[in-house]
Amino acid sequence: MSRRLSPLTLDNLGDLPRTARTCVAWELDPVAARRAREVGDTAFEKEAWLSATLLEWGSCGRLVYVDDHPAGFAMYAPPAFVPRS
Repeated sequence: MSRRLSPLTLDNLGDLPRTARTCVAWELDPVAARRAREVGDTAFEKEAWLSATLLEWGSCGRLVYVDDHPAGFAMYAPPAFVPRS
């Protein structure tokens, strides 16, 4: 059984569980999060948040793979990038 730890990037964002890929509860302020849910663009907003965070701060998460299958993840960032922290 092989294990691998990878930084979260735009290339592997799709490996997150769907609920995590579309959840913006921490990444957006309450008004922006509500608007994103109403429009149905939460996945786009998550991708935009990840892109901005990667550019301005660096890696903000890790994915764990077991036998090349996603098995877990952790996301983190400074409070300035996580308005609802």
